[in-house]
Amino acid sequence: MGGLQELWVLIKSIFIILIIGAAVAWIFYYYKKRDLFGGYIGGFVVGVIGALIGAFILDKFLYDITVKILSFLARDAGVNIIAGFVGGYIAVFIMNRLNHDKERKKY
Repeated sequence: MGGLQELWVLIKSIFIILIIGAAVAWIFYYYKKRDLFGGYIGGFVVGVIGALIGAFILDKFLYDITVKILSFLARDAGVNIIAGFVGGYIAVFIMNRLNHDKERKKY
């Protein structure tokens, strides 16, 4: 039964990373109205990559702080949501800067 539970945690982790990438891309593309390489989909891909980096690398540095603040998110979800969101946001922010912080064209 342990293998099935580990698979479920992995599926939840992937789903949460995808949601974080979508949320970060939405913030930059629709809310901040920034022109991203590839539009929303490009921002989504970069946001997912950044969320992966944040969730699994930044988590090592921020784990003590985030566990004390919101331990249930780090334990029950299988991925540190805070570190993932920070990583995704930083990745899309860098992508936005590489595009010279342009506003989207109004069509």
